[in-house]
Amino acid sequence: MKESKNRSIRNIPKKDFPAFADIVANAYPGMNIRTSDEKKKMIQRLNKASKDARTKYYGLYARNKLIGGMALYDFTMNFHSIMLPTGGVGLVAVDLLHKKEHVCKKLIEFFHYLYRKKKTPLTALYPFRPDFYKKMGYGFGTKMNQYYIRPADLPNRGSKRNVRYMMANDRTKIKTCYSRFHASHHGMFTERSTKWSFLFASPTDRVIVYTQGNLVRGYMVYSFKKVQDTNWIKNDLVIHEFIYESPQALQGLLTFIHTQSDQIHRVVYATQDDSFHHLLSDPRNGTDKMFVLLAHEVNAEGIGIMYRVIDVKGLFNKIKSHDFNGQTCIITLTIKDDFLPENKGSIVVRFKHGKPEVLDTIKSEVELSMNVADFSSLIMGVIDLKDLYMYGLVDISKPRFIERLNRLFSSMERPITTTQF
Repeated sequence: MKESKNRSIRNIPKKDFPAFADIVANAYPGMNIRTSDEKKKMIQRLNKASKDARTKYYGLYARNKLIGGMALYDFTMNFHSIMLPTGGVGLVAVDLLHKKEHVCKKLIEFFHYLYRKKKTPLTALYPFRPDFYKKMGYGFGTKMNQYYIRPADLPNRGSKRNVRYMMANDRTKIKTCYSRFHASHHGMFTERSTKWSFLFASPTDRVIVYTQGNLVRGYMVYSFKKVQDTNWIKNDLVIHEFIYESPQALQGLLTFIHTQSDQIHRVVYATQDDSFHHLLSDPRNGTDKMFVLLAHEVNAEGIGIMYRVIDVKGLFNKIKSHDFNGQTCIITLTIKDDFLPENKGSIVVRFKHGKPEVLDTIKSEVELSMNVADFSSLIMGVIDLKDLYMYGLVDISKPRFIERLNRLFSSMERPITTTQF
């Protein structure tokens, strides 16, 4: 991809991984890449990740010098049981000497055009600043809830007979468990092969599994974190991944944590499950903060993953077998997209008994107009259309259609993902 001022974007060769590691270290001081050994480990991670054919590193070069880079991922996302190709971008880093030179903007533009060319209609990322990426057309995903729970407040209704530490021959069974979970939950991504190698090789993470017969039906990845530097026996248990396929697997794994109450101070758990607090006998997080009369603080909430439709017409063609709740309606959908002009404009979509079809020319019954970021959140099932309408974020030519359109776009399931990238 040719750029002005002798700039170009291309694959980062392995010989440039040390330069990319330096850029990442300076852009993200919190990653603690300070010493030569830490930098060497970062380069090793880049080399290891690049062996997965679904992971590519691209950099922006100015006069053949790397001044910014990113990692691109070929994912397959479960979109209401349709396996949808999805592009992921992460590790976007810019040389500090070249900040405010639109390096990040050029990298993301390249990312979008590359995946449009690959017929991939949807992209996703974790934002370093949500407002920055919302301006680029990314819509918010399901919020993340972080709980800080006393182990004794977790249920103790399950059996630990089927709970044990992971053994070497469980690796394939854990991957298979994840694959089944991916296939049955909207929003879940296929995992990169490097995720599993890092997981099983981690010196600090522990893995427990719930087995049923010869199958792993649930697993939990966790580590310990000291609460105070001056007290080495007081630790929190930090859950990094929690996958369960049945109530029995969930209850068994939670009972395991419950029985650690004499040793564990608090359990730190981040989840997109908005109903998780119903499991807890006391969901309060220990701050004792209250607001609005008698509302007790339970958890912290944050914006994590964001989604973007980069090809509206292509998306509807990919999900034409999805049932939009049995609705029959012809709409004109107008998308505003200033960051990706090829994606803006109007299309006509006919929904017949819930199944969508993009039409070239036909008179529609109603027109919807909205920003691509809000449409991305809507189509993913993160927010209802009636809420977007109330917030003034969607224009509807005939408001009397609001209830029917809300049913059409409503989702029984919010998207969830455990994939970090």
